[in-house]
Amino acid sequence: MSTPFVTGADGAAVAGGTFTPTARKGRVESFSAHSLFDPIGKAIGRALVGMPPSTWLLADIAVLTIAVSMAFTLFPPYAGLETPHIELWQAAAVFAFSVIVSSLVFGLYERETIVSRSRILTRMLATTATASTLAYAIIYVLMYATVSRRAAGFTLALFFVTGTLVRLCGWWAVHGIKRGLLVVGSRGLFDSFVKAQKEGFLKEYSLVGYTTTYSRKTKRKQDENYLGPVNECLEHVGTDGVEDIVIGREIASDAKIMDWIAPCLRAGCRVTNEAIFYEKATGQILVDEITPSWFLFADLKVHCEETATLKRVVDLTTAAAGLILSAPLWPLIALAIKICDGGPSFYAQDRVGQNGKVFKLYKFRTMRMNAENGKSVWAAMNDPRVTCVGRFLRKSRLDELPQLYNVLMGQMSIVGPRPERPDFVEQLRREIPFYDERHLVKPGVTGWAQISYRYGSSVEDARRKLQFDLYYLKHMAFELDVMILFRTVGTFLKGAC
Repeated sequence: MSTPFVTGADGAAVAGGTFTPTARKGRVESFSAHSLFDPIGKAIGRALVGMPPSTWLLADIAVLTIAVSMAFTLFPPYAGLETPHIELWQAAAVFAFSVIVSSLVFGLYERETIVSRSRILTRMLATTATASTLAYAIIYVLMYATVSRRAAGFTLALFFVTGTLVRLCGWWAVHGIKRGLLVVGSRGLFDSFVKAQKEGFLKEYSLVGYTTTYSRKTKRKQDENYLGPVNECLEHVGTDGVEDIVIGREIASDAKIMDWIAPCLRAGCRVTNEAIFYEKATGQILVDEITPSWFLFADLKVHCEETATLKRVVDLTTAAAGLILSAPLWPLIALAIKICDGGPSFYAQDRVGQNGKVFKLYKFRTMRMNAENGKSVWAAMNDPRVTCVGRFLRKSRLDELPQLYNVLMGQMSIVGPRPERPDFVEQLRREIPFYDERHLVKPGVTGWAQISYRYGSSVEDARRKLQFDLYYLKHMAFELDVMILFRTVGTFLKGAC
C-alpha cells in the first residue's frame, strides 16, 4: 500500500510513489499527452521512433524502387535516342546507391535527425540534391548512358516528399509520445540525464524523477524530482506512465534488487542499468560511473589481429587516395596561408599516440605566429589567435590534410580518438578517470567524438569527449569507421559552403 499524501515544496499533492495528476505540474504536462493517443497511433509512433538505421535505409530503397517503376511507366524512354537509355533495374540500383551514400554523408539515418524538423528538412534536401548529382555522374560519365530527366525528377521528388513526410511523423512521435523514464539512483545520475536531454539526447523520453533505496521525507519536500523510497515508487509504475526504469550502479548491487524490479518487468516496463541505457541512448560511456571491471566485460577489440589488419589496410588505402585527390589543394592552401601573414604554411606539434608514444603531428598552420609563446593553451571554437584563412581551414577540416602523412607512417589511423599534447595529457590523466585508456588505439584524423561533440577547450570538454572515445573503443568496427568517415565528409561539405 502507498503512504498517505504528502505536500510537496510547490504545494502539489504527492502520493507515496504514485504520480498523481496534481503532482509536479511541469512534469505531468508531458504525461497527460498519453491520454490523447489511441493504442494504434501509439504503436505506430513507437515503431517509427525505434526504427534502427538499417530499417530506414531499406525503407528508402523500397520507396526509390517504387518511384523508379512509376517514373518509367509515366515517362517511358524515347525510341530514337542515339545514346542507350538506362534500364529500369539499372536506374533503381543507381538511384538507391546515390541516395544511400548521400544519406550517410549528411547523417540522415542518425538519431539526432528525427528529433528536429529543421534537421529533417535540411538533410533530406541535401541528400536529394547530392544524390541527383551523383546519379547523373554515374549514368552519363561511368555508364555512358542516358535517363529521362522527367523520370529522374519524378523519382527524386517522390523520394524527397515521402521520406520527409515519414520522418516528420517520426518527429511527431518523438515529441508527442514520450516514454516515461524513472531513475533509481542518486541525484547526480538523474542530473546527468537532465544534462544529456538539454544537449539534444533522450528526446524520446520524459524524465519523471528519481528514487532511492532509503526514505528522505525532508528531501521530498525540498527536491521536486525526488519521488521517495524505491519500494513506494516501483509498485505503481505500471499505471502511472513509467515505461523505462534505469537502475544506478549503487542500487544494482543491493541484495533486494529483484524484489523491486520483478513487479516492474511483469508490468511491461523496460529495466536497464545506467551504463547500458546511457550508452545506447547517447552513444557515450558515463566515465564517472564506470569501474575497472567495465574493461573486463566490454570485450574490447583493440588487440584483435583481424581488426587491426583490416583497419591498417583501410588506413593506407584511404590516406593514399586522400593525398592524391587533395594534391591540387595543397599549393593553394599553402599560398593562402603565406599571403595571410607571411609565416610558414605547415605546423608540427608533439602529440601522444598509441600506448603513450609521442610523435610529431603535422597540420596546415591556422594560428598566427607565436600564438602560444611556449605555453600550451586550450584551443577554442572562436579562438582569437586563429587567422582568417585558418578559420576557414578549421571549419572545413582542410587543416588536417597533412595528417594523412602521419597515417601512412603508421603513427595515426584515419578514425580514432584525437591525439592530445603531452602536457595536456599529463593534466587530464590526473583529473579524469581512465583517460589513459583512450591510448589503447592509434589516434585518428577524425573520430566518433569529433563528429559528435564540439571543439574541446577545457577539462570538462575533454571528459565529455572521452565518453565518446570509450564508446568507440567498445564498438570499434569497420562499419562504425565507414559511418564516421561519411559524416566527416558531410562536415567538410557543410564547413566549406
